[in-house]
Amino acid sequence: MTDLKIWKIIFDIRYPAAADLFDNRGKIAAKWQWTSDLTEWRISNNQVSIHNKSGTTFLNAGFKNTSVVMELPESHIQFSNQASEFSTWVLDVLEVKKIDRIGLRFIQLAKKQHFKLLVTRMREKLLALSEEDWEYLGGHPEDLGLPLTLSLGDNKANFMVGPMKSDQLANYFESPDVKGKLPSVAVFVDFDLYRSEPSFLPNSRSKEISEYLKSGSQQILDISEKFLARYGGFK
Repeated sequence: MTDLKIWKIIFDIRYPAAADLFDNRGKIAAKWQWTSDLTEWRISNNQVSIHNKSGTTFLNAGFKNTSVVMELPESHIQFSNQASEFSTWVLDVLEVKKIDRIGLRFIQLAKKQHFKLLVTRMREKLLALSEEDWEYLGGHPEDLGLPLTLSLGDNKANFMVGPMKSDQLANYFESPDVKGKLPSVAVFVDFDLYRSEPSFLPNSRSKEISEYLKSGSQQILDISEKFLARYGGFK
């Protein structure tokens, strides 16, 4: 087991422009305000956003997409339940017939120490270049990141792993409370799982979205854990 922890989850569904948003913005805000700790809302021309005061949870319904964002979620199961319920309801209200893309993104951190040592250890594990190779590049890197695009059955994923300091990590978060809790040094794992033009039918969409969230979450966690267990052990 590694010490990976979920710090942020984003669920996003994209669809062709939905004109029904403009007549339903107030309905969406009224329906979801006061659920859980979501006391705040914002309405603009192209989006309705319901959120909590701490800025850790956002439910967004837009002209071309709907999304749910949680920072430091209670659990990925709790996130999946809320994301499924909100997204399915919005798709029905906006009478969305076709989904262009569905995506689930996890940002996970493993707290570490000694940034320079972490970079060295990860370089040795992930980049099999000789000393001569590094000399051609001018020497060893001061930082590194490993971006990959993966094919996972019907899904694809953008996967990124690397060492990060708290000032870099802060760029990925909105909540001041969460930013204040970030470790000074961490292994950063960004896993964006997505599927283009899923064949989800309106009459079974609720079940299919729920299953995508459940299976996708487990797939992300399993791959992340196995990858860091094999190439981790960084201090």
